[in-house]
Amino acid sequence: LAAPRADVRHQAATALRMTFIAIGASSSPPMQSSAVSGLLTQLAERVKVEPMSRMRKIIADNMVASKLHTSPHVYTIFEIDMTHIAGLRQRHRQAFEETYGTKLSFMPFIMKAVIKGLQAFPVVNSSVDGDNIVYKQDINLGIAVALDWGLIVPVVKNADGLNLGGLARALNDLASRARSRKLGLDEIQGGTFTITNPGVFGDIFALPIINQPQVAIQAVGTIAKRPVVVTDALGNDAIAIRQIMYSGLSFDHRVVDGAVGDQFMSVVKKELETGTFGLE
Repeated sequence: LAAPRADVRHQAATALRMTFIAIGASSSPPMQSSAVSGLLTQLAERVKVEPMSRMRKIIADNMVASKLHTSPHVYTIFEIDMTHIAGLRQRHRQAFEETYGTKLSFMPFIMKAVIKGLQAFPVVNSSVDGDNIVYKQDINLGIAVALDWGLIVPVVKNADGLNLGGLARALNDLASRARSRKLGLDEIQGGTFTITNPGVFGDIFALPIINQPQVAIQAVGTIAKRPVVVTDALGNDAIAIRQIMYSGLSFDHRVVDGAVGDQFMSVVKKELETGTFGLE
């Protein structure tokens, strides 16, 4: 059969619109305009409607609760020179993998630097309970893992007690089992601070939503070669190609002030730009 002419479709859409408006005006309680708009959109467009998966619904509810009903979000973004870490990783990768039996990515270095920042500023590793600030005595790092069917945050428990090799092994194990749906419930609970890495998809930087009941989350962007000004020991400036990463921190302004958020990130930045991480 031939498709209806455009003028016929227009007339039908107009009639439907008037019908929905009349229904909305006469119903008790009246139909919300958003409901009428939604119905009209579905009739006017080719759409596929499907219910959210259980995981997607949980994520949606948690994100709305965190951003709109719980934490006043504040953000800060730091530029971090990762050239030093890239060199460490290149020089020690083979020996590291032979010793620990796992790959050495950039993330364990970032985790180790974050641990140092949390130790320096414990309020960033806290939560809020009514009018009380609960300082967590353990550092349990949640690492966001993107899945084909959603997002999950496995937790490296007692991360402050692990060296670089221990962090790498725990991270790689949890990420692998997350993708194969083999994580236990206790392995996705109890996080005190979260790191998310949208940089793997080419993201420059991100400002993520806090994972409740935590009070901060850090996002790391892609590491890319960029021209920057460097100053030598004599004060001379030059243009050099460096491996630069932008990292954003979202924090809860109820308990973390802007100065503390920036000081925390300054510790992370300094550690990544100058630390040896037990490799040298």
